[in-house]
Amino acid sequence: MDFSTARDRLSERLLQFCWEQWAQMGVSAPVTRNDGWAADPEALILFTLEVGRDDPRLLDEVLDWVHANERWLSVQRLRNLAREDEDRALVEAALGWAAQWRSRPRLKARPPGTDGEPVPYFRTLGGPVPDPDPAFLAAGFLKPASAPSGKSQAPDLGLPINFALRMRAIFGVGGRAEVARVLVCSRALGLSAQELANLTGFAKRNVQEALSGLRDAGVVSSSQVANEQRFEAPRERWEEFLALPIREIPVLIDWPALLHALRTILRWFRDPRNESLSPYMQTSEARALLDEVGQELLSLGIEGSRTLAPGTEIWPRFLRVVDEVRDLVE
Repeated sequence: MDFSTARDRLSERLLQFCWEQWAQMGVSAPVTRNDGWAADPEALILFTLEVGRDDPRLLDEVLDWVHANERWLSVQRLRNLAREDEDRALVEAALGWAAQWRSRPRLKARPPGTDGEPVPYFRTLGGPVPDPDPAFLAAGFLKPASAPSGKSQAPDLGLPINFALRMRAIFGVGGRAEVARVLVCSRALGLSAQELANLTGFAKRNVQEALSGLRDAGVVSSSQVANEQRFEAPRERWEEFLALPIREIPVLIDWPALLHALRTILRWFRDPRNESLSPYMQTSEARALLDEVGQELLSLGIEGSRTLAPGTEIWPRFLRVVDEVRDLVE
């Protein structure tokens, strides 16, 4: 499979995935799935801000959802999940847009300092942008101004995909709700505070504070394994507390790791410089990309390039890895 075919195949699947997820969360779109996993709202917003650069309607409808449901969102966590400068610019653009339509101090953007000319936000729209959105422009993007569509609905908190929002309805928006979500949905035999920090997107100190409160409430227990304390949420207590049979508790997915890996791979494919490289250099850059996201791939159970012997054909292996990562959102 050549570069452009692989890129288009990946882009199309990720756009479909975003529409499928948001439709279950209240965005105006046909609901075609009923997923058994719990979505991560902030990780999905950040991911959609990148994927939506190929679909203006997706971007506008998700911004409308943010406008309608901003009370459910953690601005701190959204910023915490933004790892690269481009991530941070996208987040501040979205927050600035939301602040234009809903005056909340917490939504106030912190536009990054930008050098040079702003770049087009949408890759599918050509020509000038006569009326650029000021929030996106402040973050370095040229995007046509838009208003909330008013089509988004409140999420159905009874659906598995909205389990994170249900936890926020109970515990409030913050570290306690995220720690509870991860522990309740996890199938692991206990998680450390550092593992919880990685999965929740909060600092270890915030996670420890949340764990202390949940343990005092009797809904989280801990045990000592070697020199490390590990935490779990006894299923029988949560089954009674949530009035939810254990079999209906949604599956935990490491969305921050998975969506960051997919976002990084998608940006690599979208960079015109990589498409114009010679086959040799393209293969070399593909291997470097696998190394860049290698730790995240391992956490998802996917081998990157770490175990490849010298002389292994990298391009076919690279395409298989891309398919394996993409298949995790099937």
